[in-house]
Amino acid sequence: MSCRTLILGFGNPGRCDDGIGPALAEQAEKWGLAGVEVTVDYQLNIEHAAEVAGAELVIFIDASLTAAAPFSFQRLEARLKNDFTTHAMLPETVLETSRKIYGVLPPAYVLAVRGERFELGEGLSPRAREYLDEAEKLLKMILSAEDRRAACLRAAGTM
Repeated sequence: MSCRTLILGFGNPGRCDDGIGPALAEQAEKWGLAGVEVTVDYQLNIEHAAEVAGAELVIFIDASLTAAAPFSFQRLEARLKNDFTTHAMLPETVLETSRKIYGVLPPAYVLAVRGERFELGEGLSPRAREYLDEAEKLLKMILSAEDRRAACLRAAGTM
């Protein structure tokens, strides 16, 4: 049986390839898979901890300058990053906030898709579009699996 899965795609589509996270999350929402909830935002905030607490599995999707091409898929550990602002949070900090406030820490992964252009402007670069297409195949395989958690573990072990 599939578990309640939260896809949290974040990034700024007004900064070219930084829009990879929202683009892939919106694509996943179109698949209409049972048990999958999709949230798209410019950045992660403390409020996302409530959504994380309501999930049994979480996949964060973001663009990355440092991920190996075409993407990386890794298990996340909850940790608090102490900063003076909550203007933007790391996925690990959102997880730790969920654990501290709600007592819930679902397994979570980050799908980091390689981007190349992050300047002001609309639309993904041709290379980022290719990488997004590759990442979409992995995400579709995970979300379509009977046991999504097991599919995530397998995928994280091969990346």
